[in-house]
Amino acid sequence: MAAVIGLDVGGSSTRAVRSVDGAVVGEAEGDGANIAAVGDQVAGTRLGEVLAAVGTDGIDAVCAGAAGADSPVTVATVRDLIAAHVPGARVEVVHDARLVLAAVGRDAGVALISGTGSVAWGAAPDGRHARAGGWGHLLGDEGSAYQVALDAVRHALRLLDRGAPVDPLTAALVTDCGVAHRTLLVDHVYQVPDKRYWARRAGVVAALAERGDPAARQIMESAAQALAALARQVLDRLGIAGPVVVAGGFATHHPALLDAVRAHLPGTAVELLPVAPVHGAVRLAERLAAGVTP
Repeated sequence: MAAVIGLDVGGSSTRAVRSVDGAVVGEAEGDGANIAAVGDQVAGTRLGEVLAAVGTDGIDAVCAGAAGADSPVTVATVRDLIAAHVPGARVEVVHDARLVLAAVGRDAGVALISGTGSVAWGAAPDGRHARAGGWGHLLGDEGSAYQVALDAVRHALRLLDRGAPVDPLTAALVTDCGVAHRTLLVDHVYQVPDKRYWARRAGVVAALAERGDPAARQIMESAAQALAALARQVLDRLGIAGPVVVAGGFATHHPALLDAVRAHLPGTAVELLPVAPVHGAVRLAERLAAGVTP
């Protein structure tokens, strides 16, 4: 029997699932272990905590989907941090977007993630793969919760520039940020650089959009267009028809965003990921235990 562990290593949280012969026997969740956010030492400690919680004895293979696993150096660092806690096990690290297709048992298609950040990653039946986006909040993350929140701040400041009165979106954003006036939003953005904080503010925009606020609806529509464009780039590069499997906290909690993405991808099957991405890491770990590199 193969004993494996799947890890979903994010900036906000880290999830671990232990599986023996295809059956889940342990699950744990801990703090985020993204090395770009917390550093190697803290990441190693946090990874060790979730691994210990599910048990590391007798593990044959571990696969981790890690946010920001873009460069060989980053991949090697995360692999070494994990390997230190599971001596003797085969360890592989992949970009976290790869977990999405694996979680639904697909080897071909496109994973489209909209959470704090955004990215599209896809694979073709012949093994080719491609990605678009995922370059972080300074260089991309189009259609992410972070960018939606910043677009709302920009909207508020454009109204200020025109001398226009405070509209419902601006008022809701000011309240949610706990500042006294819209002019203080500028300082608030620079004083609170935490991406997760601003990603949580996107819920205000989504809620107002669902109630018909025109400014909020426009921002959400722009996010849907951006996400669809990421998926379309990958679909076209790989020459595949789909499906597109959507994941990420922002997309998961706001069905209207998913509907809008569908509208911008006519003729393409767009579905919501029905399980946690960490189960994709388990599937890849099972393949690794069988001698197949994910």
